Amino acid sequence: MNMKFAAVAARATLSLAAVAPQAAAADNGFYLGAGITDTKFDAGGEDITLDDNSFKLIAGWRPLDFLAVEANYIDLGSDSEAGLEVDASAITVSGLLLAEIGIVDLYARVGFANWNVDVSGFGVSDSQDDWEPTYGAGVGLHFGSIGARLEYETFNAGDFDADVNTLSLSVTYTFL
Repeated sequence: MNMKFAAVAARATLSLAAVAPQAAAADNGFYLGAGITDTKFDAGGEDITLDDNSFKLIAGWRPLDFLAVEANYIDLGSDSEAGLEVDASAITVSGLLLAEIGIVDLYARVGFANWNVDVSGFGVSDSQDDWEPTYGAGVGLHFGSIGARLEYETFNAGDFDADVNTLSLSVTYTFL
């Protein structure tokens, strides 16, 4: 039985070794993705979290191994407390510089975020939005067209004097 297991393990290892060079290179082209996010608002040294059920949608284009252009919709969360409702989101457009090491991508992003905060309650509603610079960094794993990434991104919501810090875990798929 041990001999059979060793033979199967050897075949599996040789099969993976044959596929590994193909999986090492990320696919370039148009990609889509989605993920879950955890967002904290740092307003005057106080961390505020609206909720834990926020998400991110990703659309990007990677024309070269080291360069991508990406747009994201980020649900920053919402909360309803004591008759007051708050809902926050952002759309970001960024350039990504990537360093590819085998199946691992290390990247930095820089761009602009259009944030929006809607507040309503007690018969009054208000909406604030603005464009602000954004930057971040991440690490991704890719297996051909399928990828997974962990990313940190930040920008400032100027009217509220709050730093918006988002951590996301996402999956992507590249179309050839």
